Amino acid sequence: MAAWRQLPTTGETFLDHLGHFVPDMEAAHQELTRLGFKQTPYVLHAFTDEAGQRKPMGTANRCVMLREGYLEVLTVTDGSTPTGARTQRQLDRYTGVHIVAMADPDAMARRERQAAAGFHPQEPTPLKRPVPLLTEDGGETGSGEAAFTVIKNPEEDMPEGRVQVLSHHTEELVWQEFWMRHENGIVALRDVIIVPKDLGEAEDRYARFTEVSPQRLDDGLIRYPLARGGILLANPQRAAELLPGATVAPAPGVAGYALLSDDLAATRSFLEGRGFAPKDTAWPGVMSLVLPGSLGGCWLVAESEAALPWNG
Repeated sequence: MAAWRQLPTTGETFLDHLGHFVPDMEAAHQELTRLGFKQTPYVLHAFTDEAGQRKPMGTANRCVMLREGYLEVLTVTDGSTPTGARTQRQLDRYTGVHIVAMADPDAMARRERQAAAGFHPQEPTPLKRPVPLLTEDGGETGSGEAAFTVIKNPEEDMPEGRVQVLSHHTEELVWQEFWMRHENGIVALRDVIIVPKDLGEAEDRYARFTEVSPQRLDDGLIRYPLARGGILLANPQRAAELLPGATVAPAPGVAGYALLSDDLAATRSFLEGRGFAPKDTAWPGVMSLVLPGSLGGCWLVAESEAALPWNG
């Protein structure tokens, strides 16, 4: 693979991370460990208000950091906060992916363009979380604070989930070498498969939101190619065909996503050794895995980006 690059430059948008909403963080943590992932420490989310005070948001997470992109697992800690209440409403619909986050080097400029394009972006959220500083072998040498600026939109703007844009300010803290080494050989996040209620209505909306011209692959599948990764809109039938064996999340929602492995045969062998049952697909070099119920969703794992069915 080409050299890894985490963050976009001016004029680029990356699919940055996806977030699973889970009811039981410990159960999700155990399954992610069984899947072969290291996970960052459990952290309570907080934001910094105008007075410089840290305020709890009502949620907490762990992350799986990849060579490109990452996965977040998020749970509710206080359902009385605005973020906690919104997260709980989404979690009550289904366990699985509800965050689709795209990275832009200038989230504030993106916010202005969103407003001009007919969206209603909220005030920027300056997020921070403590991060231990680790050597490549996992020895702790100190601590730091990861920082992000997140632009969120109301549920009415993007009903499929918390579809948002953010800027990273502390790349070296977020992607540390220790956290990116996983036993399963999975190295990168690629496309996410979203199922809107009305594919025709969503086509223009996502074009305006992603700032990318859609590629209509067939009557039930539309792709928005980002500078890294992509957004796929699918009707329920096409989502089920792309994710064999999965119970597709109710529309509007997120059905599953694609990952890259640096050795697909080794990844498959590892997962089978841990008691999982990855399946062959109709596409050479791609396997699928329905995730445990504590996480929700489904994977496509590919040996290369070119092997993914929408890139053929």
